[in-house]
Amino acid sequence: MRPKIRLDPVVKLEEQREEASLRAMADASRKLTSAEQFLADTRARADTDDRRLASAWNWQLAELAHTRALCDVRSAEQALRAADQESSVTRSRYAVVHSKAEALRRVAAVRVGEIVQARESAERREFDDMAILRHARRDAA
Repeated sequence: MRPKIRLDPVVKLEEQREEASLRAMADASRKLTSAEQFLADTRARADTDDRRLASAWNWQLAELAHTRALCDVRSAEQALRAADQESSVTRSRYAVVHSKAEALRRVAAVRVGEIVQARESAERREFDDMAILRHARRDAA
């Protein structure tokens, strides 16, 4: 059975922070994917040419729609840059939190190993003492 140490609550807290950071990174990744898809959709809309044989009024409406589509593409590109930046920030934040949690887990594992080794050593000494006493009784008798 693994012994409890004082470092366990700290490790648990860091693991919770690591989980929260991982969730934030996943959310940022979803936002990035969504922004990429939105950009692809707006570019596809902007690439269509709705001008056809019609009156000047229809051409003017098509030009206005095309201008609006190009504005949508620019805003989608800005949203993509923002999502990409957020994704890289959350990724680097997760890397820091993960490395800290991993270091604490390693320290806790070493401490647990030391405690287990000390227990086993004490148990061996106790068995050795009992064996010496048993041997001494047999020799005395």
